Amino acid sequence: MRKIWQIALAAVLGLTLVACSGGEANSQSGDATRGAQSQSETVPTAQGEESSFEETPAPAEGSPEAIIEQIEKDFADTQQGLLDAQTTLFAEVGDTYDGYVANVQAVQDWYSLAVSETEGLSARTLENARQYYRSVVSTVDHGDRDALEDAMDDLYDLIYDDAFEGYYDAIYDEGFEAMYDQYYDGVLADAYDTVPYDEWYDTKSDEYDVWYDGRSDVYDAWYDGRSDIYDEWFDVNSAFYSGDFDINEILRIEE
Repeated sequence: MRKIWQIALAAVLGLTLVACSGGEANSQSGDATRGAQSQSETVPTAQGEESSFEETPAPAEGSPEAIIEQIEKDFADTQQGLLDAQTTLFAEVGDTYDGYVANVQAVQDWYSLAVSETEGLSARTLENARQYYRSVVSTVDHGDRDALEDAMDDLYDLIYDDAFEGYYDAIYDEGFEAMYDQYYDGVLADAYDTVPYDEWYDTKSDEYDVWYDGRSDVYDAWYDGRSDIYDEWFDVNSAFYSGDFDINEILRIEE
C-alpha cells in the first residue's frame, strides 16, 4: 500500500507561574478538557493576559478528499497547540529550582493536557473516519473496485499511517522528551548541590512519576485510537470487497 484538522487548544492550562526574579505567583486553575461547543475560550497566562482559542472543530464533511484534509488539519493543530503551550510553559516557569517548585502545578497541567488532547483527537478521528467511509459510499462507483481500493488506501496511508505516526513523533517522543530534559534532567538535576537532599529527591522523584504517567497515558490514548481506526477500516474494506456499503450496519452503529 501507498504510505498514508487548525484546532486550537480548547483547554485551560492552569499556570501558577512566577517570574524567576522572585515575583509573586499568579494562580490560575487549569481545565485540561475540551469543551463540546464551537466557541472561543480564553486561556490565562502568567501575566494575566488572555489568549483566545477555538474549541472543538465541527465534524468533518464533504468529499473524501476534503474529509482527509480536515482530519490532517486536526492532527496538525492539536499537535501544534500542545507544543505552543509547552513553549509558553518553559518561558514562564524559567530555568530555576524555585521557579519550578512555585509552578509545579503548571508543569503537571501540561501532562494532563497532553493526555486529554490525545484522547479527544483519537475520538474525533474515529468519528471522522466514519464520515469518510460514508462519503466514499456516496461519491465512488460501487462497481469500480480500483477506485474503492484507492479511497480506502488513502485513509490508511494518510491518517492511520502518516498522521498518527507524526503525532507520536512530535508529542509522545519529542514533546515528552523536551519536558524530561527541561525539568527532570535539567532544572531539578542542576539543583542537587543547592537544595537539601530529601527535598531535592522527593521533588525530582515526583516529577519523574508524573512525567512517566502522563507519557504512558498519552501512549495508551494514541495506541487505542489508532487501533480503533484500523479495526473499523479493516471491516469496511472487507465489506466493500463483498459488495456491502451500509456503513452503519458494517460498523454496528445504532441510528
